[in-house]
Amino acid sequence: MRLEQRLAAAIRDAARRVYDVELDGVHVERPGDPGHGDYASNVALAGARIFRRNPREVAAELCSALRSELVERAEAAGPGFINLRLSARALWAEIEELLRQGRSYGRREPYGEPVILEYVSANPTGPLTVAHGRHAAYGDSLARILSASGRRVFREYYVNDGGNQIRLLGESVAARYAALYGREWEVSDPGSLYQGDYITDIARDLAAERADDLFEAPTEEAIKEISAFAVRWCMREIERSLARARVGFDGYFSERSLYESGKIEEVLQRLRLSRHTYEKEGALWLSSSDFGDDRDRVLVKSDGSYTYMAPDLAYHLDKFERGYRRAVDVLGADHAGYPPRIRAGLVALGVPEDFLDVEFVRLVKLVREGEQVKVSKRAGNFVTLDELLDEVGVDAARYFYVRSSHRTEMNFDLDLAVRQSDENPVYYVQYAHARISSIFRRAGVEAGSLDSVEPAEPAPEERLLALELLDFPRVLENAAQRREVHPIPKYLEGLATLFHRFYTVHRVLVDDEAERARRLALCAATKNVLSSGLELLGVEAPERM
Repeated sequence: MRLEQRLAAAIRDAARRVYDVELDGVHVERPGDPGHGDYASNVALAGARIFRRNPREVAAELCSALRSELVERAEAAGPGFINLRLSARALWAEIEELLRQGRSYGRREPYGEPVILEYVSANPTGPLTVAHGRHAAYGDSLARILSASGRRVFREYYVNDGGNQIRLLGESVAARYAALYGREWEVSDPGSLYQGDYITDIARDLAAERADDLFEAPTEEAIKEISAFAVRWCMREIERSLARARVGFDGYFSERSLYESGKIEEVLQRLRLSRHTYEKEGALWLSSSDFGDDRDRVLVKSDGSYTYMAPDLAYHLDKFERGYRRAVDVLGADHAGYPPRIRAGLVALGVPEDFLDVEFVRLVKLVREGEQVKVSKRAGNFVTLDELLDEVGVDAARYFYVRSSHRTEMNFDLDLAVRQSDENPVYYVQYAHARISSIFRRAGVEAGSLDSVEPAEPAPEERLLALELLDFPRVLENAAQRREVHPIPKYLEGLATLFHRFYTVHRVLVDDEAERARRLALCAATKNVLSSGLELLGVEAPERM
């Protein structure tokens, strides 16, 4: 039970003894002004209808009745707030518990129904872009945060290896492949072919494996083979880039498998039998407006080909039939109309309406010297994730991607990302961790060897640092509930600031053994939380800088 929850329980106990009432939802939090105590509650104001008394009077009576070893002083303030100051013994006991738990502090054992989290899912038609990088950093960090908070998470990449874009990829490679032999390959639409040097790279590797024998095969058969080769090539590159960025998945799901297994046709047949479809102008329509969509949607076009709706419905139904009761998709902001359509189709198939949630990730712009960077040397009209990693490194890329809310557009400042100074937020946080490691090297002890201290009244800087450390479980849980990542870097930067302030004011390796042990304990606790928080972001916690 978190510290705030135990303080709330003490307030509920006081209300029970004084007013003979059972309170629900007592809210206790850190106040913005440290002068208002270590923690505060508005219970007297929020429960005015229950108490039927002046909130200020209620707050004073609850303060008088409060019985908790955690609290040194409770005071009524303002129109009815309760301000609480922790006892020194309780504060150091909490720090000791943090040290005992180590890197697991604030984390919970798995519980509840599993969640399937899908992110990135970039088409296997080229390298990952800077935009994909933001999706990857957000999705992977969210998976880590959800897992740390006790959610059971399965991380999945949906491989869009079906549809017309794969044929275009095959034709693009075929044209370059033919050019290697001084020949031409007839393509359906030369203006739609994929550009970029990577297409030539694929064609060269294809030629190295198959030589010129693809010219002898029937055109359709050759295009299928070339397309399959190109998809495998692109996926290897995508997986390599993701691994480099420390982004992982538990599984990859092929769109093509939905076609080959007949699952798309099974879905269409279920919808037909349930009378949720109709034919118009030679196309098969889903009556999605009956299930919350703004209009009906085409499932099968008049030429017999599927729209994206058909395989997407089959894919999400497959998720449900695999036993997941919550699916979270991470998509680009240009897919804003997607959720109502897919939800409508899923409800028509008997899937609960709350099964699918979607998180939209907004655009990212690279900025150098105040100007936007738009063009890649290798890919043509976009900048690749690998190019970004080459320039700023994995730590800076991962950290900068998630430092602002995924729901807002971001400018990625390339100049700031490589700057080794306190202006660079990832450098600032990592330096705090490295500084603590240096302290322990000078002390000649291991940070993990500390687990108990002799309580004493902490200095103001020590108290603020300790309270910030004890706030980590709340920050982690709130981030998981809201499916947000940016509160973690924001917290880490605040924690690093408090540590640097503490270190500036107080010498750690003093002669007094008890005081030295307390300050080393604070350092060790800070090191644990910084390391744990950075790990949630996929960022390293260096021992030296």
